[in-house]
Amino acid sequence: MEKDREIIEAMLGMVYEKARSVYSENIVDYGTNPTHYGAITDPDGYASVTGT
Repeated sequence: MEKDREIIEAMLGMVYEKARSVYSENIVDYGTNPTHYGAITDPDGYASVTGT
C-alpha cells in the first residue's frame, strides 16, 4: 500500500511538472485549488441537461 502511494505521488509530480512547463503558475494553481467551486446558496435560475 505504501509503495502504491509513492507511485501515485511520483506520477502526480510528473504531471504537475509538465503542467507548469505548459501553463502559467496561476492556471496550475487554479486547477489544483479552484476558488469558485461548490453549491450555490441561493440560486435564482435553473438548468436542464439534454441529449446523450
